[in-house]
Amino acid sequence: MALKQAPALHYGQGRSRHWGGSKLVNCFAEMGGLDKREQIAVVCIPGATEWADIGTGPIRGTHYFGGVLYVVSGTTLYSVTSAGVETSIGTIVGTAPVSMADNGTQLCIATGSTGYVYSSGSLTAPLAYSVSTVSYIDGYIVWTVADSDQFFISALDDALTYDAADIGVVEGSPDELVGAFVLQRDMLFFGETSLEIYYNSGNPDFPFQRQGNAFIERGCFDRNSIVKLDNTAYFVGDDRVVYLIDGYRPQRISTHDIEYHLATATQAHAFGYVLEGHSFYCLELDEITLCYDAATQLWHQRQTYLQDIWRMNGAVVAYGNLYFTDGISGSLYSVSNDVFSEDGTAILMDVYPPVIELGRDRVAMYSYEAVFEMGVANDDVSDPQVMLRYTDNNGHTWSNEMWRSLGVAGGHATRAVWRGLGVFRQRQMHMRVSDAVRRLAISYYMELG
Repeated sequence: MALKQAPALHYGQGRSRHWGGSKLVNCFAEMGGLDKREQIAVVCIPGATEWADIGTGPIRGTHYFGGVLYVVSGTTLYSVTSAGVETSIGTIVGTAPVSMADNGTQLCIATGSTGYVYSSGSLTAPLAYSVSTVSYIDGYIVWTVADSDQFFISALDDALTYDAADIGVVEGSPDELVGAFVLQRDMLFFGETSLEIYYNSGNPDFPFQRQGNAFIERGCFDRNSIVKLDNTAYFVGDDRVVYLIDGYRPQRISTHDIEYHLATATQAHAFGYVLEGHSFYCLELDEITLCYDAATQLWHQRQTYLQDIWRMNGAVVAYGNLYFTDGISGSLYSVSNDVFSEDGTAILMDVYPPVIELGRDRVAMYSYEAVFEMGVANDDVSDPQVMLRYTDNNGHTWSNEMWRSLGVAGGHATRAVWRGLGVFRQRQMHMRVSDAVRRLAISYYMELG
């Protein structure tokens, strides 16, 4: 009996191995048109090549404006040229990720305590308040006051000038502000248990007022989870659920498997990027990195080799290119789908299709075939391989690893087939490609009897 194996689409492994589903690590599902050989393929994540090494690291934040890239690495603010050459500007206290914004001529940085303004070649800390986040809207710099429900604004087009009366209170709920965010010329104020939306009313005394009844009883778990992507905001709610803002309504995008990991998280740090039509929300928790693809509305996992999490902690578009930033060192990496390693370190592409179960009778697996793009050898890898193993007890133990060729250069008719794979009642397959070659999994077939 020849059968087609159900494809792996997303991250489907949560609290129970016995109830586990598919899993994709360092790869994601891509939907094709109706005329494709298959409507769904699994594609490896892009590779990265170090472009610049800035300071001691880790990279705490980046911002590109006025044709210049600014990077906070360790405790120093740098400017970085298009050639990757750094210039130290001054000291930025702390170790946590920073919030950055500009008004066209001045760069503002909030560390969670100190607020900095870089203006006319000088870095100063002019604020009387401890600040947690900074945003820009309609000519104003908006700072949230740390550990409070207050925010204050700069003078119009001047981040160095402030009026003591230009302070607002987000008082729809008696909670403290976690952070603020600008979305389509609205100010979103995220509290611990609520979300309020303000707009610029033009009032000469104080321009920002709450948008009608735009009060949402949903708070934010971690300010570092708030990301602007695809003209909306993504964030982790106070209920440990991932949301995007749909109009004035939070829409749940996480699954129960994702929420299983969020339930015990102590922090949630996220960033977003867009590449070839895929918009990714990348969420780092304590011991796992999970990524949401807005193009398919599906999740997958990312890992750096020999680490639990993915070391990339941010992305920035500068000088016409996309760069990832490093959460361990001071490295910035250029990103490309035509690079197949993480700056020379192997990217392990792991595909776990759904469990195979045909009633309760034992069946024999005479063969299993993984249809990948074949003949992908290159100058660095002459005979790339794909590994197959399987488990018949829900991942508690696994078979030996069995390797097959993905084809030497020009070997496009190569087939990766494994035969004589024993009998089972239920089984899950696992395929891995670690060689630095182009990787695309198309479909899977099995012969059972």
